[in-house]
Amino acid sequence: MTTDTERTEIYRRRNSGDEKVGFIDSAGVIQRLRWDEGIPIGRVELRNGLHYIWRKTRHDEKEVGTATADGAIRSHGLFEGGELGWLEPDGVVMQGGLILAEEEVGRVEGPQSAAAAAALLLIFLPEEEEAGREMKRR
Repeated sequence: MTTDTERTEIYRRRNSGDEKVGFIDSAGVIQRLRWDEGIPIGRVELRNGLHYIWRKTRHDEKEVGTATADGAIRSHGLFEGGELGWLEPDGVVMQGGLILAEEEVGRVEGPQSAAAAAALLLIFLPEEEEAGREMKRR
């Protein structure tokens, strides 16, 4: 069982306040919260000082981006790839890049903060946006 001190919590900024959406456990598994349970959706791999973020797919997994130790986040595919955002020293996650306006989108708390910020920008936000588009189509 993973204790709260071993996990890095991921929060999404909402108009009503911060909502906990997931966490990274001590083994580097990215988990989405659903009914207060963690559901594995990806993983973090640390190599050469970079946190590589992997997203589970239906049959395999896909590398979606990286985070540096100082919190710079790069996408490998979203918006043609490139700078996607960064982690502030106080744990606030900022989205912004060449084609994205600068915006505070969430916060993270715990030992794997840079990786958690990357998971928020590379996995949680794109999935939320896709779900929103899906709802509009119905």
